[in-house]
Amino acid sequence: MKMDKNLTYIKDNYIELEEIIKIAAISSEKLSALIEQKLIPEASYTINSEIRISSSLNDNHVITVEKRYFHPSVIELIKINSVGINPEKFKSDFKENLLENLKKHTYKTFAYGNVFDENENLDNDKIENALEEEWNYYCKGVYGICTLNNNENAIIDKEIAIKRILNFIEKKQTKETNDERIELEKLNTEFNKSTSLFAPYQRELSSRGKYLDKLLREFSLEDLIKK
Repeated sequence: MKMDKNLTYIKDNYIELEEIIKIAAISSEKLSALIEQKLIPEASYTINSEIRISSSLNDNHVITVEKRYFHPSVIELIKINSVGINPEKFKSDFKENLLENLKKHTYKTFAYGNVFDENENLDNDKIENALEEEWNYYCKGVYGICTLNNNENAIIDKEIAIKRILNFIEKKQTKETNDERIELEKLNTEFNKSTSLFAPYQRELSSRGKYLDKLLREFSLEDLIKK
């Protein structure tokens, strides 16, 4: 029987909890503790299955199985955190890396709305709120879903890529121009460097589906839509 395309996507791109335990040589208790301490992100996907057993005696038995799938990057994070890193320092370093990646990005002013003023100086309160929100998304496994590498670079790159696409949508002409086609092709390339495909059931409502896929079709660039 052919496997559902969503299950195939998840199993091809993520690692199930029991497999992580084997690969990383870690106990389930220790793994749970690392998640609780926010030293590794939560599972990005959870699959619940119901198995029904019946017999010729007209009886039945139901078994519910839950499997949690994590971004592959957690294997390296487990190795890093096996030496007993302080959770507060881990969080602080994460946010500091986000900020440094943002500051050095060529298109930094596109990120997080209006965190930069006209002189490209940061509003400390606004950027702190943005970084704290990103940290929370990361810990919940969200960036294991929507970024390829699930790290600070990927988070900033995706944020800026999608904001540049939204800016493109806002300013584009009613009738497409060749310059716009060229710009869109470049935006597509940048977006694909950091952003995942998303599971098929998520694609249409994801940033990729709602904005980029739609734009590529509009500009007759369907062949560039990443499958």
